Parts: sequence; structure tokens; C-alpha cells
Amino acid sequence: MSSCESCRGEAVAAATDYSGPPFSDRRRFLCTQLVVGGALAVCPAALLQAQTNLPGDAKEASSRLGKFFAISQKLLSPLPVNTHLDQRVAARLLAALNSEYPSFPQQLDLFPDDPGYGDRHSPVAQLIVAAWYLGTVGKTLVTFERALMYRLTADMLPVPSYCTGRPGDWASAPSVNGGRD
Repeated sequence: MSSCESCRGEAVAAATDYSGPPFSDRRRFLCTQLVVGGALAVCPAALLQAQTNLPGDAKEASSRLGKFFAISQKLLSPLPVNTHLDQRVAARLLAALNSEYPSFPQQLDLFPDDPGYGDRHSPVAQLIVAAWYLGTVGKTLVTFERALMYRLTADMLPVPSYCTGRPGDWASAPSVNGGRD
């Protein structure tokens, strides 16, 4: 074995054994998430296409996403104030519904484009509305900030875990204005 090959072998062993500072793994994770998130922001149907193995299913996935988005808008109307459904969240919700409930794509295909009163109370409609309001499908968290349950009280309450004041604001006494603004 030449000296060059032994150096290469030592470098590979060192690279695989190196635990390094803990933030290096976090940086790698964050970079990966940014790349994946950027790719999904460019093409929401890519998430649905990734679930299918056949390249010809991209058109079907795109049309199913369009139908899911249109049905969601009809089921959720009238929406709370300042609420707009996000196409990227719709793609992630549909992907989560497809993976959690294997028969959901067929049920969505059979669901009418203009749901009536009876259709609005069907199990498929309840799954769609619950996914949008809770931001979860089963035990899978799809969205937190864009969950519709936080839009209902957005005029008075922030999304939980978001700071509304300056750091350490919780330590000062609240101001009392006697109900006068």
C-alpha cells in the first residue's frame, strides 16, 4: 500500500469517527432543511410527486393538489379575518393525509367539487377541515404557525410560544389603563 493510499484511508476514518463540536451537526441539519424547504417552495407538487414511484403520476398529483386546495377553500369558507390558505401548506397536508390514510386519494377523487350540506359533514371533509385547523394529521405535525386555530384569536393573542414584547418583558408589572385605550 502506498503512502498516499494510507493517508486517504486515515482521512476517511478520521472523517467518519469525528464527532466534532455539537453545532456542526446542527448546521448540516439546518442546511439540509433549507435546501429541501427551498425546493418545496419552488414546486409544491414535488412533495406529492415524491410519494409516487411513476414519473407519469406528476400530472395526477398536481391535479389532486388543485382539487384538494379548491375543496379546502370551499369547506373552510368563510375564513377567519386575514386568513389565506397557503399552497405549500396544502401540499404538505395532502401528503400527510395520503400517508396517514392510504385510501384518502381515492376518497378525494370521489368527493364532489362543490360540496353540499351532507358532503360538508362527511368523514373526508372532517379530515380536511381538522388538518387545516389543527395543523396536524394523526401524530404528524404539518404546520404550527399557519394552523387556522390560531387565526381565530390572532387579533388578541399571538401564536403560542412567540414573544410579543421585548426580552424579559414578563418580569415587569402589567400596565393598568382601566379599560381605556
